[in-house]
Amino acid sequence: MSDSALRPNFWPAVLCIAIAFLGGIIFAQFHLPLAYMLGAIAFTMVAGMAGLPIARPHRYAVSPMRASLGVLLGAAVTPELLDRLAALGAAAAFVPVFVIISALVGMIYYTRVAGFSREEAFFSSLPGGLHAMTIYAEECGVDIRRVALAHALRITFVVILTPFAVSFLIHLPEVNIANASVSITEIVPRDFVLLVIAGVVGWYLGRWSRMPGAEMLGPMVASTILHITGITAAKPPVEFIIVSQVVIGASIGARYIGETLDIVRTSIMYAFGHVVITLLIAAGFAYILYLLFDLPIITGVLSFAPGGMSEIGLIALTLGLDVGFVATIQVSRLTTIALFAPLAFRQIRHVLADKPPSD
Repeated sequence: MSDSALRPNFWPAVLCIAIAFLGGIIFAQFHLPLAYMLGAIAFTMVAGMAGLPIARPHRYAVSPMRASLGVLLGAAVTPELLDRLAALGAAAAFVPVFVIISALVGMIYYTRVAGFSREEAFFSSLPGGLHAMTIYAEECGVDIRRVALAHALRITFVVILTPFAVSFLIHLPEVNIANASVSITEIVPRDFVLLVIAGVVGWYLGRWSRMPGAEMLGPMVASTILHITGITAAKPPVEFIIVSQVVIGASIGARYIGETLDIVRTSIMYAFGHVVITLLIAAGFAYILYLLFDLPIITGVLSFAPGGMSEIGLIALTLGLDVGFVATIQVSRLTTIALFAPLAFRQIRHVLADKPPSD
């Protein structure tokens, strides 16, 4: 994209990020979990629906932030993940079953409760990535407005509700991501260079692999290798961590630019119900893993939680959980849906449209 194409949205995007920072700072004063990300989401979401002249940050700004979080999450992966290979394999095997059950229950919910068409319900119920689901729906000739809003609200609700639900239901030691790192002025130059290399090389390899969540997954794998092999023990500077949370939060909140409160109010109710149902299904699979392998239930729930990969990884890190385990199952979920959703739709499209298959 040319510089001239980017220029009209530059200052609105800057304003969006500034509002997101304000929200993060205010949330941080109340010591809320993932304060900078959740504050950014809340404030930019309100600003977007209020009609303020903001624009969603461009991917040129968001992609480096996802890479930074990938490096951060990779630094939290420990060799203990190898002790859970049996549980990891079982969880990965459960992923297709989880996707099918979630999709079937979600379709029933969206058609009978929300009044969606069967085709809209199919793409709205799949716990996949927002962009992938809306692109698939559009390519299949489905009206993407309700589909995109359903997925945006799903991801937003999962990110916002999960930390609060966990803090109320389960007592866990508070882990402050920012305090776990050092300032950019204190990090050793050699370590900083190594982290940058891990981010850049991992980002390019991730993009080359075309895996879901590649912009974060590639740097995470590269960072994991650096840390498990003992080449470095450093983590990204605290300033990078805060900026990454704010920019990604702004990117989520800005999805609601142009939406009216009347439209979103009804969608919020339906999306909230869908998220609760899907998290209950995730909890069921988590409980099975707990019975079979003594895997902490909250680790299992986050592994299957239908949120954004970067955001779920941050929640796992904030709660001091096994980041490597959670990220692996999240990738499995997104990959399963990316590979099979279009094929499944083509096979059952005549059923969804309530029409006989064409010859």
